[in-house]
Amino acid sequence: MFTTPKIFTPKTSKGRCYVIYNYDGKRVRHYNGNCLNLNINPNQFTNTKDRDRLAQQLLFEVNSALKNGWNPFEIESEKPSLRQSLSMILAEKLESNLCDLYKRNLKAVHRMFIDFLPASDLNSKCDSLKLDKVETFLNKFQTSERNYINRRRCLGMFFNEMVRKGFAVQNIVKNTKPAKAKASLHVPYSDKQLRGVLDYLKSHQPNLHLCCLLTYGCLLRPHHEIRLLKLRHIVKDFTQIQLSGSENKSKRIRTVHIPVYIQDVLRERLQDINNPEANIFTFTSEPYSVGYFNLMWGKEKIKMFKEKILEANQTIYSFRHTAVINVYQKTKDLHIVQQLLQHSNMIVTLNYLRGLGEMNDDKLKDVLPSL
Repeated sequence: MFTTPKIFTPKTSKGRCYVIYNYDGKRVRHYNGNCLNLNINPNQFTNTKDRDRLAQQLLFEVNSALKNGWNPFEIESEKPSLRQSLSMILAEKLESNLCDLYKRNLKAVHRMFIDFLPASDLNSKCDSLKLDKVETFLNKFQTSERNYINRRRCLGMFFNEMVRKGFAVQNIVKNTKPAKAKASLHVPYSDKQLRGVLDYLKSHQPNLHLCCLLTYGCLLRPHHEIRLLKLRHIVKDFTQIQLSGSENKSKRIRTVHIPVYIQDVLRERLQDINNPEANIFTFTSEPYSVGYFNLMWGKEKIKMFKEKILEANQTIYSFRHTAVINVYQKTKDLHIVQQLLQHSNMIVTLNYLRGLGEMNDDKLKDVLPSL
């Protein structure tokens, strides 16, 4: 508990001003910003105007720090440096159950941020870093809104963890300029296109064909759920797929019903496989790499364009988008769509449907009340 900090102003120019307050019943005075690793020294100025301006700045910083949980009696030397904090947090994240792509992004941002900052900043405490340094670093990634957003989010994660661990008082990245990515309309498949693409893949790329079937029929994510499927995940005579919390994005135990048209493909494919740990694509204990399906799709989409089976902006994920639209048009039930997609809440599902162009003003006008 602390009282509201106030500025004490001396009556003469020879006296020193300071910020004063009580913390847990003990009186605290701050004559400068050293306690927060900030270069604020109002008493270095004899000019009253400059001294008062810096005193107000010191008051603001102390007040903000206290509201964010800072303890003025904490021994500052026990906190790790910015370099140590960044390395410590990265190591923890690389050991956690996060997707490989996110880990690669964290490693890249960590490496670039370490290379960008001078040694003096890296060897100082976390709260001593200036906002303009962080903004200059992030401005390097303004080649696109999405690139800037991803780099800012990764860097923000590091400083969020510093605040949580008590290494810093505030997340400085939150004060940088945010950006909003432009919404892109995903192009789903028509019924004719759906059949045409699947028939083509069945003849030319059986692995990719099965991946797209599962993406459409089971609404699983291709690269981090379908790619890692093993024989033991397919249960109840090929009628269900069961994933543990660590094996899907929602982090909850997930049971997915397999449509009949996929059951037949799986039975034919896996009838001679006995090892429950065998991957359903490689037939060994090791899965394909993260980019496998993208690589296969990249090779075949050129041919499908030439044969006019495929349109621009139609991808593997378009199978999942097509399935979502199909389910929503059939049921008009957002809760069912949310459950199938395993979204954390209804807002995520609504944004998903808006991104597909399914929730728009033209459809809403049909349900307006009549008189």
